[in-house]
Amino acid sequence: MAQVVTRCRFTGHYLFMGIDIAPEQLPTLPNIFSRKFCPFCACEHEWLKKDSKLLDRRRTVRLDIQRAL
Repeated sequence: MAQVVTRCRFTGHYLFMGIDIAPEQLPTLPNIFSRKFCPFCACEHEWLKKDSKLLDRRRTVRLDIQRAL
């Protein structure tokens, strides 16, 4: 599963939309799929599918970071 994030048209920041879907399901979403408050521009606006992308939820292993024991 991947998380849907959408870019704010005013600030360029990405906001998690609260949707976890399989990558092949993204084309099935409507073009305007949500109306939500954006904390980056302090506006409520419609979020468009063309401004969205998927983030993989799997963690990447970083070998350059040491863990505290």
